[in-house]
Amino acid sequence: IAATLEEARALTRLVEDLQTIAAAEAGQLTLVTGTVDLAEVANDLVTSLGPLAEAQEIDLRCVISGRPDDLMIEGDAGRIDQVLTNLTTNALRHTAAGGAITLEVAPAGDKVRLSVSDTGEGISPEDLPHIFDRFWRGDPARSHRDGAGGGLGLAIARQLVEAHDGTISVESALGEGTVFTIDFPRRNPRLSA
Repeated sequence: IAATLEEARALTRLVEDLQTIAAAEAGQLTLVTGTVDLAEVANDLVTSLGPLAEAQEIDLRCVISGRPDDLMIEGDAGRIDQVLTNLTTNALRHTAAGGAITLEVAPAGDKVRLSVSDTGEGISPEDLPHIFDRFWRGDPARSHRDGAGGGLGLAIARQLVEAHDGTISVESALGEGTVFTIDFPRRNPRLSA
């Protein structure tokens, strides 16, 4: 029964992911907008995932730069948390014990920059151009250890960032780690509450 229940949960997640990405691509994604403190979102995530990181012997930390007012954007805090959670849990999956994951929040001109960097296994140069594609899971050696996930997480992350008029990019080197960088506009009249 437990295996069937877990399979049902996985299918439910897959359906929800497909609905999210379809709505985003159609420009019909519902965003609950307001002022979002990106430093608070990052700190909350480190607090919630801290025990998992500690259990895996990974140093998970948050670095905040700039004045609090310079780290606020207009957006949907829940959707931004969804993006950051996806990037951080991916980093946890691909970083070995003794490694580190750092979430950084800093002003970047008229934008606020969020980055998630890890000292994990990295992504091959051949795979990098495809990581935001739907259902793409790359090298089988990088597949989730428990077989979970449908290859939609990074595609959804990109769609959610773009729904906020932001950009997401990635840099990686095999054996050295990966850095995802997101830039959100600080002021976004389209999303103002």
